[in-house]
Amino acid sequence: MFLGSQKAALLLTSLLLCLSACQAGPAANTANQAIALQIPPESSEQEAVERKVDYIVVQKRDRLVSLWKSGRVLRTYPIMAMGANPVGQKVYEGDERTPEGQYFISDKHVSQNFQKFLGISYPNDHDKKLAKRFGLPPGGQVGIHGDRGGMNGFWQRFDKNWTDGCLALRNSDIEEVYTLVDVGTPILIKP
Repeated sequence: MFLGSQKAALLLTSLLLCLSACQAGPAANTANQAIALQIPPESSEQEAVERKVDYIVVQKRDRLVSLWKSGRVLRTYPIMAMGANPVGQKVYEGDERTPEGQYFISDKHVSQNFQKFLGISYPNDHDKKLAKRFGLPPGGQVGIHGDRGGMNGFWQRFDKNWTDGCLALRNSDIEEVYTLVDVGTPILIKP
């Protein structure tokens, strides 16, 4: 019993020494030097939806599309599907890749096959030169869209690589993106 109370006393003494060292040591002075973080107030959901975006960033590796406004992420959406060969820069028509680089939204329209469609300005001059080196056409009609809906869309959701190089989002997500993005909005597609 004496041995147990001796251990308890030793533990209590050690704890008190640690606490007093924490308050009296150099760390006590750094508390006065700490800079308070300024967290901007969150805008209401309705206010955020009404704003148009400044640009879009696609991260192929992470399978994410993010919409940016005033230097901040406004919304992020998971990419449901890309092409069968999504890694690397798109080089020619039929290579099943999503382009990489700087583009812009070239058109918007309702799609019979994919809910809504936001066209990406692929191919640019660089893309055309790259495809020409291989003696092949660069392709086109790359964009961000939804799925086919119905049973076809249901089965597509199980395949992460069913497009020919486009970026497919959930239909509810493409509806929101469609309202937030104007033709001419820059898009950066990263590996």
